[in-house]
Amino acid sequence: MHELGATTAIEALARLTGQAPETAEHDGVVTIRADTSQVPAEHWQRLVAVLETGTSYGMNSTAAGTSTVWLRIEPGDPRS
Repeated sequence: MHELGATTAIEALARLTGQAPETAEHDGVVTIRADTSQVPAEHWQRLVAVLETGTSYGMNSTAAGTSTVWLRIEPGDPRS
């Protein structure tokens, strides 16, 4: 189930952002990051729904106008 959650989140973020997100795995914890600078406002509800599948998630923005979302999926989390 853990791998399915990460795979689904990666695929959904790729569709929403138009590019493959960065992924990393360490000790079974999967971290996914995606540039959301070009995601239209009407897609943000779907974007948040994807983020909520993670154990934790957040967003980083810069003064230059770029934004990146991230989520972590931990083993055993029922959402993943």
